[in-house]
Amino acid sequence: MRRIFTIIIFITVFVLGLSFSAINIAPVSLNYYLGSLDAPLSIVIIASIVIGIIVGASIIYASTLRLRYENNRLKKKVAIFEQEIDSLRILPIKESF
Repeated sequence: MRRIFTIIIFITVFVLGLSFSAINIAPVSLNYYLGSLDAPLSIVIIASIVIGIIVGASIIYASTLRLRYENNRLKKKVAIFEQEIDSLRILPIKESF
């Protein structure tokens, strides 16, 4: 059921994207530092969205790597502390009166 729902959503988004591209075929002049480019409006918008997704995903990936590193460091600390607690539990209790 979930797979069918995903396929329906994908087909809907694809058809909407095709109709958007068909409607917005007017050329637009895109000026950037090294020159300019004439491209259809739909291509410019889709390229902007894709570049935004790539930049956003790379930022999220970088923060995830930092959190994974911190998580591994803390797991090692916990393992050391647990080993220390276990070694202290083995020591006999000496009562001094």
